[in-house]
Formats: sequence, structure tokens, C-alpha cells
Amino acid sequence: MKCGTVIAALLLQCPLAYAAGPGVDSADPFQQPSAKYLQQFVKAGAKVFVYERYDANGKLYQRDAIPLTTRIEVKSATERVINGVHYRLRGLTSCPSKTIAYENEEWDCTKAAKDYENAIYNNRASVVLCKTLVLKSEGGVPDAVSCFALVGAGDANDPYSVSYDDDAMVFLHMAAIGKNKEGKSLRPDLQESSGLGRQFQNDEAN
Repeated sequence: MKCGTVIAALLLQCPLAYAAGPGVDSADPFQQPSAKYLQQFVKAGAKVFVYERYDANGKLYQRDAIPLTTRIEVKSATERVINGVHYRLRGLTSCPSKTIAYENEEWDCTKAAKDYENAIYNNRASVVLCKTLVLKSEGGVPDAVSCFALVGAGDANDPYSVSYDDDAMVFLHMAAIGKNKEGKSLRPDLQESSGLGRQFQNDEAN
């Protein structure tokens, strides 16, 4: 599949096509939320940031839903600044290659990540949800998170859908999956997207 052209036209559809199903309708520490789950946080005329903390048993420990007061800053493929607080995408490293195929062209990886996620977070999203297993933030250390955005107008012409930040970054080859000391993947849930992304990059290069 030639995803570059579709990304340019629709922004979201290629990464969403490879996300794991429609998502779940309840709080879950790891699975992608459904559009229905995120819709409960929609507020007319405002953008909302939802932050969920989960304990070691996978139970929701704390949830905060507050207005997004500033634009989300995409500092790199794996770093986000939301309402002035720094976060990093869990288990991922930025830009395994300096340049990537993006929108049918060769782009600097970091610039491509900023272009893609800025369009989603700051132009299309009405709700941004980030999840973490960190129960208490440590000063100067960004929480490790997974982030999602509810995009669309919620009508027949532009129905709600969910953009999965982690999945998109891996699929578009803007981020790589890290490994622990034993050499095991830190994000086995994203391995399929990683493989599909490599195919996409090879297709774009040919």
C-alpha cells in the first residue's frame, strides 16, 4: 500500500488502518481506547487533556481531565509537552534513521514527526488521552506514556476516530521499539506495526 499519498490527503487513515481493532470502551492500561470511550470527555468549544494513571494490577488509579491551555509541543518523535509538562512515549526511541519516506518525499525524521503529530494534536484533536503506569511523577523525569487523540467532528461527513501516537510513530518509522537488558522488546504490542512500517518504507523507496 502506498500510504504517503493517503497521509497527505487524510492525515490519519494509514496508521489507523494498522491499529489493533476499534479499541476498548473501558479504562485499560495498555489497549487502545475506542472513539466511544474518548467521546465521554468531549466539551463543546474546548480541547481536553485526559491523564490516566494505572497501578501494577492494571486498575485505574487516578484520572484528571483538564482543558488544553496551549498547543501541544512535539519536541521529537517520542517527546511531547502538554500544558507545559514533558512526557515521553513508553518504550520507544526517536528516529532510528535520520531521514524517512514521508508524503512521497524524503524528509528529516524529526521534522516529519513534528509535521504529522502537530496536524493531529493541534489541528484535528478534541480530546487527548495519555496513559501511564507511573503512580507519582518524579521531578525532572518525564512520565512514560502512551497517547491517543480523538479526531473528527463526530458527524456523518467527519466521524470520530482515534489516532494512536505510539503506533503511528512506529509504523511511519519515526520511532523504534526499545529493548530491555535481556534484549526483549519493550513494546511487543507494536511489533506488527513495526513490520508493516518497514514494508511501507521499502515501498516508498522503490
